[in-house]
Amino acid sequence: MKQLNWIVTSGKAEVKDNSIKYTSETFKNQLGNDEVLTSVVKSNISFDNGQITFKVNSKNKLGRCQVIFNYDGNPMLLIGLNVMHGLYGIAKFNPSSNKFDALDVTGNPDTFSPKKDYDIRISVSGSIIQLYVNDVLISEAYEQIFQTQVAFFFSSEDEINVKDICIDVKKPKAFVVMQFTDEYNDLYKEVIRPVSEEYGYECERADEAHTTNPILQDIIQSIKESSVIIADITPNNPNVFYEVGYAHAINKPTILLCDRKRERLPFDISGFRTLFYDNTIAGKSAVEKSLKKYLDTLSSK
Repeated sequence: MKQLNWIVTSGKAEVKDNSIKYTSETFKNQLGNDEVLTSVVKSNISFDNGQITFKVNSKNKLGRCQVIFNYDGNPMLLIGLNVMHGLYGIAKFNPSSNKFDALDVTGNPDTFSPKKDYDIRISVSGSIIQLYVNDVLISEAYEQIFQTQVAFFFSSEDEINVKDICIDVKKPKAFVVMQFTDEYNDLYKEVIRPVSEEYGYECERADEAHTTNPILQDIIQSIKESSVIIADITPNNPNVFYEVGYAHAINKPTILLCDRKRERLPFDISGFRTLFYDNTIAGKSAVEKSLKKYLDTLSSK
C-alpha cells in the first residue's frame, strides 16, 4: 500500500504521524473585519472508490472538518461536519450560482460534544456516497466522484484534531450492458473485459451477478455502483436501452458501442458520441484502440 503523505496547501495546520491539527487563527479581511483563516490539507492518495475513515475532535460545535472530492476541476463535493446548515452532510458546488447546494444535510450542532472523538467513515461505490458517524449511516447522495487526491478542509474558531486516517482505495467498476448472445459474448470476453481490466476496472455484466434479488434491482444497483457504463446498442433490445437511459438519467459516464451493420441509431440517442465497429478480427482490434482512448479520457478527468 502506498505510504500516506499530507501537505498543507492553504492556511495553517500541523501534520504529524498521520494526524492533522488545525489551530484557529483570524485575519483582517478587505473590509477590516476579523475572519477565520481556513486550511486545506491535501494527500498523495488518488481516490474515486473505496472508504476513508478517521477520528475527529472539534473543540467548537460549529467547527468544519470536511473531506473534499473532485478538488481539481469537476464540481466539488464536501462531506463531513457542519456542512451548510446541518451538523453532518454532503454538499456539491454549483458553478452557475457560485455556491454549494445541500445534497443530504442533517443534524443539529447543539447535539455535538466538543469533548468527544467521533468516528467518521465515508464510503464511495461508483456514484453512491455514504457518510457514517460512529457506524450510523447519516447522509447519502448519488454523485460521480472522479479520481483526485483526497483533501481535508478546516474552518473553526477553535482547534480541530483528526487522527487515525485510513484511505482504502478500491477498484472502480465498469458495468457492461449488452445482449447475451454469442457474437456479443465474444466482444465482451475478447475486447471489453480485458481492456477495462487493463485500465484498472473491475468489469461486470448482469449475467455474472449471483444474488437472490430481482434482476432489475441488481442491474440498477450495479449501475449506481459503477464508475462507467459500457453499452452495446446494436440490436433493438429494450432492456439495453432502458439501462442506458437510466445511466444517462443519473449522469453516469457512458460509452456506447455499435456495429456498423446497424443503419441508424434511434433518435433519442443519435446525438450521443458512439464508438462504431466492424464485427471482424480487424474491427475488434480497432474498437479495442478506440475504447482505450475513451477510458484514457475518463481517467484524465
